[in-house]
Amino acid sequence: LNVGLTAVKANCGTTIVAYLMTAWAIVYSIVWMLCAIATVTNTSTTVCDNGGNCESEANGGILFLLLVSYYWAAQVIANTILVTVAGTVGTWWFVPQEANSCCSQGLKESFSRASTYSFGSICCGSLLVAIIKTLRHMIENARNNRSEGGALLACIAECILGCIEGIIEYFNKWAFVYVGVWGYSYLEAGKNVMNLFEAKGFQIIITDDLVNNAL
Repeated sequence: LNVGLTAVKANCGTTIVAYLMTAWAIVYSIVWMLCAIATVTNTSTTVCDNGGNCESEANGGILFLLLVSYYWAAQVIANTILVTVAGTVGTWWFVPQEANSCCSQGLKESFSRASTYSFGSICCGSLLVAIIKTLRHMIENARNNRSEGGALLACIAECILGCIEGIIEYFNKWAFVYVGVWGYSYLEAGKNVMNLFEAKGFQIIITDDLVNNAL
């Protein structure tokens, strides 16, 4: 923890990258919201019951794609920051003279790799989480509109997806560190993470959990 904080302090430009990417995420969210409202409005169908009461229903397929696009972009932005910071800290550790200032060469190269060479790996890992988040969101909405029996099944499905989402997000956190530090592809990074867990067992997970609590 101390080493990580020292590395970030020595490369305070990482916080600038984080703020800029956060600002980009806000802009994207606004644009996405406007596009989503227009798309859902133009593709909705009107359904009437026997009593003559009518209401519009959104197209499920289009809604699914819209939500995936939103969650995917959010994950890509967050993971781009993670890969950039990991690469910068790795450079600071192995070649400290290249990563010891606000806008160091190590930071510039790490961000460049994250937004070009490693961008495909970031998108691949982010897509998995985005799909799970979208399914959870749609199941949650379905649960609120179903009978007691259907709501129970939806609740169970949502719980299962929540567990899967947590596992993938935790796995991605480690995989993207390998992507940032060593420049591995997502699949190669995943194999190295599995080897790490096999070698260290629960020790690495417990240590990481303690660090998160300290932060």
